[in-house]
Amino acid sequence: MQQPRERKRKVIDPSKQEETARRIAAVEAKRQKVISEVELSLKRRRFDRKAIENARLDMEECIRQKEMRDAKKLRGEKAMVQIRRDLRTIIEAGIESIQPSAIVPEKINYDGRATMTIEGVKYKIKNNLHIVGWGREAGVMSTTFERIVGKQLKKGFIVVPRKSIFAIWSYPKAFPKLDSRINLVEVGKDGLPDGDMVDTTRKIANYCKRLKKRDLLVVMLSRDSDDLLCCPRDTITLRDKLRVLNRLKAANATPEEINIVRNKLSAIRGGDLARLAYPAKVITLFTSDVSAEPPEQLGGGPCVYEPKDQTALLVLMKYKLLDKVSQSVREVLGAPGPPGTPADAQLNEDGRYNFVRQHVIACNADAIERMARRALQLGLSPLKLESTCSGTVDEFGQEYAKLASLMILAVEGQITRLEMYEQMKESPVCSLSDQKVWALFPTEDKWALGLCLLLGGRPAVHLPDGARPVNGGPNQELALCFSLYWCMRTKQYPILRGYTVWFLGGSSHGRDGNTSAAGAYGYWSLAEDVYSEHEKARSKHEAALQKLRKLVEDKLSGSEIAEARREATDAAETCEKYAAVLPERVLGENNSNLFFSCINDGDELLPPKSGNDYAAVDVGDLHVIRIERQRCNCSDDCHTDEDGTRSDRDRPVNRTLSTTAEPILDVKDTTEAASNNAINEWIRPLPGVEE
Repeated sequence: MQQPRERKRKVIDPSKQEETARRIAAVEAKRQKVISEVELSLKRRRFDRKAIENARLDMEECIRQKEMRDAKKLRGEKAMVQIRRDLRTIIEAGIESIQPSAIVPEKINYDGRATMTIEGVKYKIKNNLHIVGWGREAGVMSTTFERIVGKQLKKGFIVVPRKSIFAIWSYPKAFPKLDSRINLVEVGKDGLPDGDMVDTTRKIANYCKRLKKRDLLVVMLSRDSDDLLCCPRDTITLRDKLRVLNRLKAANATPEEINIVRNKLSAIRGGDLARLAYPAKVITLFTSDVSAEPPEQLGGGPCVYEPKDQTALLVLMKYKLLDKVSQSVREVLGAPGPPGTPADAQLNEDGRYNFVRQHVIACNADAIERMARRALQLGLSPLKLESTCSGTVDEFGQEYAKLASLMILAVEGQITRLEMYEQMKESPVCSLSDQKVWALFPTEDKWALGLCLLLGGRPAVHLPDGARPVNGGPNQELALCFSLYWCMRTKQYPILRGYTVWFLGGSSHGRDGNTSAAGAYGYWSLAEDVYSEHEKARSKHEAALQKLRKLVEDKLSGSEIAEARREATDAAETCEKYAAVLPERVLGENNSNLFFSCINDGDELLPPKSGNDYAAVDVGDLHVIRIERQRCNCSDDCHTDEDGTRSDRDRPVNRTLSTTAEPILDVKDTTEAASNNAINEWIRPLPGVEE
């Protein structure tokens, strides 16, 4: 009988076994790392959702509390509540009108067959639509665009900053379709370009290369697309490109010069996207805070022709940076412009591509148009002045106060059209042509229940070097500046005191500066009463000190001295709180939010709406100036000045400040006359105004 063979014993190599164990441990460690990152991401998202929900509940509770307070106010205060409500309604009407769910269907129409119309321009479509885009606003617009064209859209790629997709889910109107053909890709790290951004943009470029003549490419760009649209040329790295740009910024190169170099180093900016997409037709859609005209250089102008010559090399030579960049960068910058491509042969006499059309989908002018309709519904006579005002906050406040006073003086017959034009023709903020002055010149028959001046723009805030971070925003500072300048105007022209003039400035983004407020209100007594209340607090403090000093000199009982010392301490704290919110102080420290948070229970702040009408599109700031005749906001009695003119002395600020107001500077010695001088010293003389 055959004996069974013995199995050969397997020889285990300890080194191989150890290597296998190490590999298994490395795979398991990588797996656990991925699991931990996913768990951490889910926890952060749950935390963010909870924070958003808590913020919404807190906002709704604040609104309920405010409504309860408003119901208990006196007649004059309720009139102010109604003014605030009307102004807020006008601002919100403008903000709602520029949301993608409202503005995109208004600007883009599809007949359901083969014609798509954008602002009156017709395009033939038949399963040939493609979409690419960069920016948070582009992501929201693309979902609405897809709902309009439906299955006519073949495919799309939208590049958005990190956490943008999560933010979209907070706004139901911006939800993408469940079977969406658009890929939303999150890129960037801490707001800076990264490898994912470059890889994604390069994939989009390769996709555009494959388009045919029958295809129609829709390119969506928003304000935050400049850094997202990043794709260096193949011969240089992202690090090389960022190093060059950072050195140019450190050398104080102008934005135009930086863009020239950036576009030269890019494989998609400066018209290269259009060159890649040709012979397909290209439609570029913008959201703009600059003007109603297409901002050609937004995002580096990927569909706008640029010769890309050796100008970029001259920029580096100008700032003596040529020897501080890599050889590959010098070669790219020194290379001549792109060879004559078929796309470059399609230039018209204006130097633009014939196959590219540009449209502005949302801008300040759209919001102001809807605001005018809402003002008309409220019985006010709307005057659309300018949607792209520019300048500093101080210039805005000065010019707005001057403009409001000119409107009143015109309707009162104090000035003529020519005089008004002379005052406004050289305005650094809102210059009006003679034709526009002729059309907007107010008369008795156009007054209605009052005038409503509608403007927009982006006031610039000056931050001193090394300034500490504080709370505030351009619209809050502008509201306070307007109050100060309007107070000065009423002193120059007593006839203005017979009018109720209010200002409201709000950000279309819903957040003013680094605060949760969207803006703030401004009117005549807003700043004036703070000085008077500070003077009263200071006088009370001095009286308490005198009383304490007398008790100590008379050597009275310790309990009386202790009580007097407590009263003096309380009076000093109150005086310090008022001193902390003096207008010139908070403006000098860019801490305007402290001022508005501490008076009238924060009623002068414009809170964001509790709904979902903010944060989808940012086209700039919206401003409303409401001018009403013979409106008295006092609590019971009307006031009459010495000359017999009835004046609007709006309800003074509350006598108590918020307990959260912390003293910033020591209280200065200020008399009642000095309080008026404080305004006069802070406000520069108004140009072109006679006493």
